[in-house]
Amino acid sequence: MYNVDFVPSAAREHKKLPADARKVITRVLGGALALDPFSRALNTKKLEQPLSGYRLRIGDYRVLYTVDTKRKQIVVYRVRHRKDAYK
Repeated sequence: MYNVDFVPSAAREHKKLPADARKVITRVLGGALALDPFSRALNTKKLEQPLSGYRLRIGDYRVLYTVDTKRKQIVVYRVRHRKDAYK
């Protein structure tokens, strides 16, 4: 099982989300994503340059994260609405 950590800016973005979206995202990050951060069933996708890491799609929101397999750690660096996620 992987530990899920937020960079400070992503934690602020997560806190500003609507309550229902925040609840779903928190549940997915702490559950299924922590078990397998590369799962295609969760609708994850490897990002291409200039972005790095992976993208998790949850409704209209996108969670961008990197994975450190040696430390078993997921670092979330962006949580935004899909129209703003890749800017």
